[in-house]
Amino acid sequence: MKYVADDHQLAQVHLQAAVAQAALGEFEQATARLDAVLALRGFDLLSMARVTAAFIDSLTLVTGNEWATGKLASKAQEQTKSLDERVPPARAHTLRLMSAWSSKDPASFEALFTAAAGDVAASQHVRDLFVYALEWTEDKAANSVNPQSPVKAVCSALTEHGPSHWPWKRPKAEPDGTGLGGGR
Repeated sequence: MKYVADDHQLAQVHLQAAVAQAALGEFEQATARLDAVLALRGFDLLSMARVTAAFIDSLTLVTGNEWATGKLASKAQEQTKSLDERVPPARAHTLRLMSAWSSKDPASFEALFTAAAGDVAASQHVRDLFVYALEWTEDKAANSVNPQSPVKAVCSALTEHGPSHWPWKRPKAEPDGTGLGGGR
């Protein structure tokens, strides 16, 4: 049986494994898996970003402008320092992405992500969204959340927001009847 997974299939599996590893406290190994996700380009990478944002959103109650200000919406006006002054540029971009996502503003989310993905100098901005998801996973798991819960959450995000339109090819049986499709 010969089967070679497509890049998007590998990326999905690596994201699930990265979340599992982060939930178990293996953060360095988890972040190493992100390279397979970040190797995707264009629409495939944007789809994985949507999945990641939905996953983060499922782990927290923070919504809308709270991501960018760090305060409840009623207290956000008291903020004196801008987001860019408070956090590194990559994290500021991630917080803006999460603000757009949780505000149910997909056009802004896509525009912010696509702009960063198209800029070689902003590659860390793109990576930070995925790293941020692993940080949330590790934090939630450290606070006695069952490590299976984040894995289930990322699988749900993949199903709801991810690559359902991407084909999953199965290996074909060899002419001699061997292989997965051979029925033996």
